Amino acid sequence: MPVATPSSKPLVALLLQFMLMVAVCLPTGSIFGLNVKIPVFSLFFLAFAFYLATHSSKWLRSSELIFLGCFSAGLSFWALIAIFHGQSETTQVFLQLKDLASTVLIAWLCIFFVRRGLLQPQDIIKPVVYGTLALAAMKLLLIAVTIGPHIDPIQLLSSVFGEDALVGGSMAFGLTRVEFSSDIIGSFALFVILCPTVSGIHFGRLTTFCAVAILLASGLLAFARYIWFLEFVAMVAALIVERRLKLLLVAVVVIAPLTIGYYEALEPLVEARFFSDQVSDSDLIRIEQFKALSDAIKTRPLIGKGLGTHVHEVIRNQQNKYSYELQWISLSMQFGLLGICGILLLIVASARDLFRAHHPAKPWLTALFALWLLSGWTNPHLTSSFAGATFGMFMALFYAIRFHSSPRRDDLANPVKVAT
Repeated sequence: MPVATPSSKPLVALLLQFMLMVAVCLPTGSIFGLNVKIPVFSLFFLAFAFYLATHSSKWLRSSELIFLGCFSAGLSFWALIAIFHGQSETTQVFLQLKDLASTVLIAWLCIFFVRRGLLQPQDIIKPVVYGTLALAAMKLLLIAVTIGPHIDPIQLLSSVFGEDALVGGSMAFGLTRVEFSSDIIGSFALFVILCPTVSGIHFGRLTTFCAVAILLASGLLAFARYIWFLEFVAMVAALIVERRLKLLLVAVVVIAPLTIGYYEALEPLVEARFFSDQVSDSDLIRIEQFKALSDAIKTRPLIGKGLGTHVHEVIRNQQNKYSYELQWISLSMQFGLLGICGILLLIVASARDLFRAHHPAKPWLTALFALWLLSGWTNPHLTSSFAGATFGMFMALFYAIRFHSSPRRDDLANPVKVAT
């Protein structure tokens, strides 16, 4: 299997890495109202087209052309359903088409570059992790600078990234909740950083400590139960795969008594996140969405209502009316049984290397990938450019464990064995 070296990276490969980082670290794609993603994405696709035109050995194979053709035809079909049946505004159709196209194409490009030897798996993983760290660090920095002058951090971040970039609110201890949609990637970035024998990314101890601290602090301020759960699973999985069972045992022995001893101090935080009226209201909204979307599914269960459609009685986002916390239910309403089967086939295809892998990390990566997919039951995470980068990162990890492109800890201790 051909593997690229850093010196052999063409310009288009570097542009893909830059595009992945931009997709992750810019929540809405804009900074101070200036859209950055569109010119970056356009530049990459122009460079990609030129590269294919000048390198005949890298031309798309018939199977790849068939896949892209079927995917484009499917999107066109469900867009036409919505338009001809008057179920959605043209703008909403275009916005969801853009979300779905960017998700699938970015993920496909990641594995295409790895399989053609233009990039190594860790070359895909790194920009996603670096982008996640950059966004988390920026969030913490902007919140920190607002503490003294008593500036509203939500207003400041909204002025930088746009009003739809984040979810804000109050937390316990006077903290402010700041959650970006892409904060969920921080959980998987934790696994990547703490599990270098799988990811191939090796940080020093100090860098690892700082990166983990930044991601955990950002996840805490996201104030999202699912993200907290994912971070816990990701860290446990990484320590088990890395065979750091003693460290895991020490962490349990130390953290458990501290949690019990300081429960009264932590109680306001636990109460606010799990038992407050705000949590109850949030759960009731999801129940209302489930009922409304389920009724809408019954009216056209086979092919759905088409791209960009929504339930008029329950609208979550005025800009993206098709977007709901219960994303899998909304996708079922929009695509019907036929479309959902197609989406599931895409997911199965993306995990092809995982199915064929024989590696100790396989069950843990399977669990993390399943939890990523299940996040579509909590928030609309699964269709966007950052979602495409996340799928691409998972596919690179699957490829790495299938072909063992990252040496195990025992091999790193024996460089002669690696060389041979």
